Amino acid sequence: MHLDLGLGFAIDLPQREDGSCNGIGAVTASGTPLRDPRLPWTVSFESEHGLSFALSRLLRVEQQGDATVLVFAADGRWMPRIQEADAMGDARIRTRRVQAATATVRWTFRPVRQRIEENEWTGLAMRISVESPGHPIHWLLEDGTWEIGGHAKDCTLIQQDTSTIQLEQPVATDSAFSTIEKFFTDGWGGAYPMDMLPRCAGSSHVDFQSKGDLALCLYAQRPGMTRARIEKFADEDVIHYTERPFFCLAETVVAPERILLVHRAAAALRSHERRNLWLDCFAHTRALIHGEYGFTLETPRPSVHAHLWDDDLKALGAAWTAPLTNALPRYRELGYRDCFTHGVWDSITSDPAASKEDGNICAPYRFRFAEMFGGDAGMTALGAAARAADIGLFQWFSFHLSKYAPVWKDHPEWILREANGDPYDANYGILVAGRLNSPYGAWFEEDIRHSAKVAGLSGIFWDSYQNLGLTAVDWGSADKAPQAEIIWAMQARQQAAGLRHRPEITSIFGVSAVAMFGFANDKFRRRLWDDVVTGDHAFALLDTSPGFFSDKYPFGSHGLDAKKYFWLAAHRCVPGLGARPWGDPKHAEHSAPTLPGGDQVDEFARVNRIYNACAPHMHRLRLVEGGTHALWLDAAGQPSVIWAFADGAVP
Repeated sequence: MHLDLGLGFAIDLPQREDGSCNGIGAVTASGTPLRDPRLPWTVSFESEHGLSFALSRLLRVEQQGDATVLVFAADGRWMPRIQEADAMGDARIRTRRVQAATATVRWTFRPVRQRIEENEWTGLAMRISVESPGHPIHWLLEDGTWEIGGHAKDCTLIQQDTSTIQLEQPVATDSAFSTIEKFFTDGWGGAYPMDMLPRCAGSSHVDFQSKGDLALCLYAQRPGMTRARIEKFADEDVIHYTERPFFCLAETVVAPERILLVHRAAAALRSHERRNLWLDCFAHTRALIHGEYGFTLETPRPSVHAHLWDDDLKALGAAWTAPLTNALPRYRELGYRDCFTHGVWDSITSDPAASKEDGNICAPYRFRFAEMFGGDAGMTALGAAARAADIGLFQWFSFHLSKYAPVWKDHPEWILREANGDPYDANYGILVAGRLNSPYGAWFEEDIRHSAKVAGLSGIFWDSYQNLGLTAVDWGSADKAPQAEIIWAMQARQQAAGLRHRPEITSIFGVSAVAMFGFANDKFRRRLWDDVVTGDHAFALLDTSPGFFSDKYPFGSHGLDAKKYFWLAAHRCVPGLGARPWGDPKHAEHSAPTLPGGDQVDEFARVNRIYNACAPHMHRLRLVEGGTHALWLDAAGQPSVIWAFADGAVP
């Protein structure tokens, strides 16, 4: 069956002789294939009652104004092993039932037009709803492939995420890549902590692909907690896209509306034109999502990371703030506008009865400043010194507490639990996350508000933002509610109160401050820094503050030097630089204080001053052919700032 959906978009529904239909085959835009039709674009879901549902038959096609609704039957089949687990950690087994079950899936397509800057995009607004009487669900899978022209070869993907594929990924027939979270290590072939990263928390909020004169993007304006993955296998000429939105458990559910947009250029897109289209799509869709959640764009500022780990912090005690206080005016003189220092909370580290096996500074009891490290008085003084130096002070926060935190004994009902009933700890073993949709959420937020006020904080560094925050599902509650939108609403309230955000993952809800890169000889990384430089991929790091895994100090002439720092800043990407105002002649590694920038302190400072002067006028980034310079337009759309990467680079 062939259906015209409007604005030149059409789909084919492959039906077998027995009437079965398990999804959508071809999708075309003005005759151009957008996907290989061999593997149907389909929907599936599971009920904890022991049934797995997949599209089985097309019941009818409905027309509702300009919207086309495909109504499918999804037959349930016995699924013995469900996601809930028993106390042994094994999946619970559901007994097969006599009566069959069928769910109804309504897949709605509505033609849409959007103008993104000067370019016209057309596409489809797509929404999946499910009615599953007697078999409630709380997630579904939308799975398909997308490849302009009907095959993956010669497609180019661009995504700002925390995976290991290239930020700009060219595709050949035999390419193989995945956006699964992965770490490269020398110790083993790799670690894979999270199978599908959440949208806006590791996974990009928008998928982008181009080939020839066509560009395609996919996004949800209100994504909620959706985990996503893109994957390509070497023996297939297709690119797999999998979405897994979560919602409260119910028999009738509606998934987030997703938008497919296509733009056709007048001629085959050149590299800088493709990148400019992505930049506009990225900013446009980000603004739409921010609007849904009451959030406002935050952009990076030159930042110093100055903090101590357990042993050094214990050695200094309450005196730890004095050297940092004295260093703040110098940091400001060098052009740094923010300073991140680790949260000196009431924690395992401040507990004289705790051991190293019990945890570390990342295992707080609650978000109140520990008297051992100066308490409220010490942090109030540090905050005042930061304000006097005109530097914003950021502190470490998290969505978890130590598993020994007293609050868990007082309120065990506040503990977030996994599918088998164990406390949710993302396999760290020393932590417990709380149920933000219980009274814990208000208690947690009030602790942050109180301490931020005490210290006069400017912002929050969110540790483990994705794995102990956005991804969490309240398996122990009756509705198995996801927590992503609760977190974004809280961040919006905090932002309105004057707090900025730095999530430790790639996210549009603040300035991403995650360690993504490593150098060639380092043992641990997500992406290789050399690939970013060789590919000229700084544009894809727009509005981030990435970190580096390195055995040595990563900044200076031996690593990321001031020239590359300038190159990143030109694209509004500003890594945070480590500094150590604490010196101890007896300390083997840190005998004297160090300033940010290693052996290029003054060179980095010059870049900071240029960036600080230009940043208010940098609103829309335009790349040029050859990448000789970066051009920024101001709020009125007029050329305002040029960053030239070589003498004579600007005609």
